Amino acid sequence: MVGLKYKLFSAFKFANSATDNESPYFGPLLSQTAKHYKHITLVTGDAAYTSRDNCNLVAALGAVPRFYPIISGSLRQGHSPAWRVMLEDFISDPQHWLEDYHKRSNTEGSFSTLKRAYPIALRKKIHIRRQQEAFSRACNQNLKRLCYLNYLENINTKEIRHK
Repeated sequence: MVGLKYKLFSAFKFANSATDNESPYFGPLLSQTAKHYKHITLVTGDAAYTSRDNCNLVAALGAVPRFYPIISGSLRQGHSPAWRVMLEDFISDPQHWLEDYHKRSNTEGSFSTLKRAYPIALRKKIHIRRQQEAFSRACNQNLKRLCYLNYLENINTKEIRHK
């Protein structure tokens, strides 16, 4: 998970395999992010995260879910009123909905920066060490970003920690 304002990694989880579905990681990452950030207002994600359960998790935090709708999706809310509200918002005002959704492209820039900073695949062979290597890359990226914010934009990094 990446924040929209400062583009820092707020939560990180190493997938068990390259073919793992990303959606099951959403809940734990969101709850980890919610522990550190009190005012989450918008959560965006691509079609891989589109589910009624994920909409419920976001709505439980008081935030607005914006997951790109899948082709086979329907307006039936099932056990998720947040799902129906999200899709009705998409139908009633698609331009505003897409403005919210495309804030996600800012976070995609963080992933792109991480991949450019480390173009070589993870080198460790043992799974736990691969996790540590990936986690250290994300931490290193956050440190670089904080240095950038502190130096060029004159943002006090001590304030960020206490918010």
